[in-house]
Amino acid sequence: MTKLAKKDLLVCLDANVFLALLIPESTKVSREEIDGSGQVLQAIEKGRLRGIVPSIFFGELRYVYLRDDKPGFEIARAAIEAEPNITTVPVSVQLAIHAAELRRKYYSKRNAFSYNDGLYLAVGIAEQADLLITTDPHLLAVREIKTMLPSQFG
Repeated sequence: MTKLAKKDLLVCLDANVFLALLIPESTKVSREEIDGSGQVLQAIEKGRLRGIVPSIFFGELRYVYLRDDKPGFEIARAAIEAEPNITTVPVSVQLAIHAAELRRKYYSKRNAFSYNDGLYLAVGIAEQADLLITTDPHLLAVREIKTMLPSQFG
């Protein structure tokens, strides 16, 4: 994709894009993905992209802060919620059911596609996102929406 800087481009963002910057030591991603995550979030902050996240996103962030005994969750949460170019999508009954169907479709013993993965994908589909940005190999393999690693943004 060559025209990622279009202002009307809507991207669904996985929590790992944020965690790569907020708590890089808690992620298992390369320096390249951490840098790419920074570029994606900077593009959102500058209004070059519009982002969406499901409401469970904040639960995922909180869990990692708690698991790793890190301070700063409330500051990160407030900054993300205040960002005008990021919209939090509430998880409705319809989205929850679609997420379960997507998990059933993609889950196997070799592909541990989680229910949360299904929620990110369901939100991306429902909101007609142009792209889902993630470092999660389970989400990178879906067919319903175009996916991209943060390092591929540019």
